[in-house]
Amino acid sequence: MATPQTNNLPAVNQYDVNKYIVSPLFLGGELLSYMDVLPNIKGTTVIDHLGKLTKITKGFNNGAFTGENAGSFSGVTISPARVEAEIEFRAQSLFGKIKGQLMKAGHDFDNIDGSIVKTALLDLIGSGIKHDFNRQLIFNDTNSSSSNFDIYNGIFKTAKDAGATQLTFADLSGSANDAALAAGGGIEILQDMYAAASAELLAAPGRVFMVNGAVADDYQKTLEANGYAAAGYGALVDGAKMSFRGIPIVVRRDWDAVVTTDHAAISFTSNETENYCAVFTCQNAFIVGTDFDETQAEQWYSQDNKSYRFRVSYMVGCALPNPELAVVYTPDAIG
Repeated sequence: MATPQTNNLPAVNQYDVNKYIVSPLFLGGELLSYMDVLPNIKGTTVIDHLGKLTKITKGFNNGAFTGENAGSFSGVTISPARVEAEIEFRAQSLFGKIKGQLMKAGHDFDNIDGSIVKTALLDLIGSGIKHDFNRQLIFNDTNSSSSNFDIYNGIFKTAKDAGATQLTFADLSGSANDAALAAGGGIEILQDMYAAASAELLAAPGRVFMVNGAVADDYQKTLEANGYAAAGYGALVDGAKMSFRGIPIVVRRDWDAVVTTDHAAISFTSNETENYCAVFTCQNAFIVGTDFDETQAEQWYSQDNKSYRFRVSYMVGCALPNPELAVVYTPDAIG
């Protein structure tokens, strides 16, 4: 007798979405660990920034007060967008994936309860959403011609709109428009970003370079070709994280495929060979906001397609209150 088909899965509610999907998105992972996450913004939110205060001190009783214009408040706005992530699993494929997750965790597949199945299911959904979230948070641009990138402004576009320093291929020696990164360009990008950084950024705690694989690989080739100290050699052969002038380099290899595949939808690259980009910033310079109370989950079984479908919605937006705390490097100027 054939095994009867079932379309019943454990019910998923807002608590489950927050715990297994939204919370890991915003409160876990290396990318957002360098950003200030606001988990409960309610719609459009203005982030205030107090400008520099200088020359406001004078001798005691030495004339009238004249420091009222020495410092200023400014604000940037987080305008969170509601987004939806949709995932479809074919029935037998989904059961196979859940079974694999359970066996990896050491569970008896013939003797499990609904909560374990739910956890495995949500882990599968969450991993897919997280991968795409990393793409949109970096490359989204409301001016994009593609519906896959135009929902809200990501980190690069946010930095540009805030007035952060922008560097392009024109700042690289030996590089041309619509061309791949020239040999030696990786270390030059790091040098140029460091040279263009403000005193505030150079002195800030938690400084970090975020670069794609093309920049990291070229930087490593330069080190290998030109000789370096034993400590540098040990770092390379032992697989330790790379750094530049003592500042950690976070290599985002997931950026490479996005830039190469979707260059037509990204404002700062017009050719698939222009696959290099980088950000020099510091801990908590960028603010990413969401609202855990506004998450929602839907799940249903499509009988005509014999597939399980899931839709998760949440809010997200980002801002850079102080433009002096970021330098961005892109092939073309950000639109």
